[in-house]
Amino acid sequence: MKVIIITGISSGIGFSIAEHLCKKGHKVYGVSRSKVHEKNVFSIQADVTDFEQLKQAYQEIHDQEGRIDVVINSAGMGISGSIEDTSTEDASYLYNVNFIGTFHSIKAAIPLMRAAGGGKIINISSVAGRIAIPFQAFYSSSKAAINNLTEALDNEVSPFGIQVCAVMPGDIKTGFTKHRKKNRVNHPSYDKRVEKSVAVMEQDEQDGMEPEYAARVICKLIKRKKIPLYKVIGFKYKLIVMLAKWLPSAWVNKVVGSIYGFKRQSSKNTKKAR
Repeated sequence: MKVIIITGISSGIGFSIAEHLCKKGHKVYGVSRSKVHEKNVFSIQADVTDFEQLKQAYQEIHDQEGRIDVVINSAGMGISGSIEDTSTEDASYLYNVNFIGTFHSIKAAIPLMRAAGGGKIINISSVAGRIAIPFQAFYSSSKAAINNLTEALDNEVSPFGIQVCAVMPGDIKTGFTKHRKKNRVNHPSYDKRVEKSVAVMEQDEQDGMEPEYAARVICKLIKRKKIPLYKVIGFKYKLIVMLAKWLPSAWVNKVVGSIYGFKRQSSKNTKKAR
């Protein structure tokens, strides 16, 4: 049995991971802003954007259990809309939850794991961290930042016996896209393009993998003696990430644009749109 902390447990992939790990007999502590009513999960109310809250929660768990074996950082949110139409406040809040929240959790966990001689930190990233999605710029870039944070962290903490991994799932049936904050379109030239792009995102999510599948993959990851730096979930997404790595970036970006339902305008049309 392992002692596991999961952030962002109130819904989505975090909840599914917690449910699956409980079935496997692990002791799971779920951290979220609101109380979670899941009989096998020990729910802790804390906000990942508040480091002192998180630090105190982790210390209390450690004092009670004598150790923390695994921390899974899955707290996250999304914004759909153009960069131009996104307010500084909304962008800052997303980065505070997705990136700074992950940083806070890692920062709180490291000294406790170091003292114990090791542990595992798993950061839930996304394929969008490798391939930027139009009208999801802030979500995509926050996940890219988590990937870079994970790489740097690996070199910093490996001497302490702490292993780290960025897990990159593709589309999961969680309702994440449907419930993300949708920005108002202020410029008419974005209107139909945003609508098309979000419709594709929502359809991809409905057709995506079950959250239980992603949870099983992460559960297997925890059991491994040595975890990889990156773990892409799903064959299709492994192929996409591999192709994005080897093909020219401009070509990949153009293909991504076409997938999300719009074509690039000629310079003549662009002048008219202004």
